Amino acid sequence: MQLTSRAQMLAEFDTIDAIARRLAAIATRRDAERKQDLIVARRELAAHVVTVMTIGEHYPPIRRDEALYAELRQRLNQLRAAIADHQARWSAVTIDSDDAAYVASSDAVQAAGRDFMQWIRRAVESARE
Repeated sequence: MQLTSRAQMLAEFDTIDAIARRLAAIATRRDAERKQDLIVARRELAAHVVTVMTIGEHYPPIRRDEALYAELRQRLNQLRAAIADHQARWSAVTIDSDDAAYVASSDAVQAAGRDFMQWIRRAVESARE
């Protein structure tokens, strides 16, 4: 088992932040490529969220702190549920049906993602390795 470093965790967070910003920009677009770009970005985000959980399993300051690890799992599960609900209600095919409602739903998921990322970044930055 290879342990995860703080630098690896922070780099993954930066990647997720970049994808989230790209998703926010896509949500406001009206061009023909919007749907395809949305699909690609959603897949990337899902993959990196899984990566955070996977590498978090091997990041000693999180893994050895049972309360912190439990909170990570709970917060990540809440975020994943919010993303899944948003994507189920707003598939790439349906986002043209009610743009204002889509943007509101997208904004709520983005806010949840920012909250999670702020929490986990603080936890990693303040943890003793």
